Amino acid sequence: QQLANAVLTKLPREIRDMIYFHLSTRGRELIEREHFRTTLDPLTRLYSYDFERWKAQHFPAHYWNPEYVSQRFYCELLENYYRTSTFLFGDDPGVMKRFLNTDEMKLGVAPKALVSSVEIGLNAVSHDRGSFRAYMFGIPKSPERMREALDGIFELRPGARIVIRFVTEAKTKEERDEHCKGAMKMLFDEAQVEKMKMYKVKLVVD
Repeated sequence: QQLANAVLTKLPREIRDMIYFHLSTRGRELIEREHFRTTLDPLTRLYSYDFERWKAQHFPAHYWNPEYVSQRFYCELLENYYRTSTFLFGDDPGVMKRFLNTDEMKLGVAPKALVSSVEIGLNAVSHDRGSFRAYMFGIPKSPERMREALDGIFELRPGARIVIRFVTEAKTKEERDEHCKGAMKMLFDEAQVEKMKMYKVKLVVD
């Protein structure tokens, strides 16, 4: 803790943030459904949810341990992690909302108060293994299912950067442009489109 205390007492917050940026900022932090699942206990070889074991697997470096660097250093590091990283989400329902509202790192504040950059990948076509046709050729996903993946987006703080990557498997630019226009109408109603003005939104059609 000696070095961490020296950083906290001798350096201004602006310089400390530069250090935290180097240590904790992640350009593409993928948050999948498995993010919240159980992990394997190395002693019992059984799967269960244990926060400290989960944290040790996701954040193994010593500076993520408040007992090693002090609680204050840890909290400032976490604040930077959430504020400056870009968090990537797929189209699994409820994952983004749960992540934004769960203080899994014990900071004392939900990530939604700090996160300023997210990217959501929405696939308009499902290759569900439940049927041969869907698996081989794909079937369109319902608008309801895609909207579920965006649940929680309006809980982000104003000014946040939001990239929605809409995957349609379109073959031509004209098809992509058409899908882009249709996607906004399908995913958001008029009131929500108005709310989007609070954010820096980019819709990308692949």
